[in-house]
Amino acid sequence: MRIPLIALSCAALAAGVPAAVACDGKADVEAAFVKQQKQPWRTEVVTKGQDGTEQRQRFDFQPPDKMYRKATAGGESIETIGISKWAWSNLGSGAGWEELQPMHARVVTLQVEEAFAPPRVTADFNCLGDVTLDGKSYRAYQTTPEKIATGETLARTIYVDPATGLPAFNIVGPPDASGDPVVKGVFTYPTDIKIERP
Repeated sequence: MRIPLIALSCAALAAGVPAAVACDGKADVEAAFVKQQKQPWRTEVVTKGQDGTEQRQRFDFQPPDKMYRKATAGGESIETIGISKWAWSNLGSGAGWEELQPMHARVVTLQVEEAFAPPRVTADFNCLGDVTLDGKSYRAYQTTPEKIATGETLARTIYVDPATGLPAFNIVGPPDASGDPVVKGVFTYPTDIKIERP
C-alpha cells in the first residue's frame, strides 16, 4: 500500500524538535520512498478510531509485483496475497486460502501497482533536522499542522534513517508528539520476505 503523503499540508515544530532547517523536504521524502522500492520491505500500521478501537495491518512487499497483507481488528484477521494480476484471501476461522474472482482480484492488483508505482510526494514537508524517536536519531520531515473535523490538530511526520536513507516511520498525530498518534506506520527491511502463491 502506497503511503498517502498528500493528506495534510506543511510547517510547525514538535516540542523539543530543532527549528526547521533549510532543505528540500519534499524531494528528500520522495527520494527515501524511491529507494525503498528497490528491495523488499514491510510496513506495519496501527490506526486508532475515534472510539479508541485499534486496527493493525501488516504489508510485505516483494518487488516487482508481490504483496502480502494481514489486517487484524477485534480479534479477527484477514490475509490477502497479490501476485501480478492474481490474488487470494484467507478469511480466517479455518476457511483457508481461496483465489479471488477477477473483479475482486483487481482491487488487490491496484494496491500492488500503487505500491510499486514511482512515488510522487505532493505535500510540502518542512525539514526538522535530526530528531530522536524511540532512542534513535532520524532525519524528520513534517507537514503543516492542520485542524480536522474532530477539532484535533494533526501533522504527518516522516522519519528517515540517516544511515540507509530509507523511511523508518510515517506518523500522523499531534505535531508536538504530545499524544497518541492517529496512524503510526513502521517500516522495516527484512531480508527473508518471500511471497508465494498459497
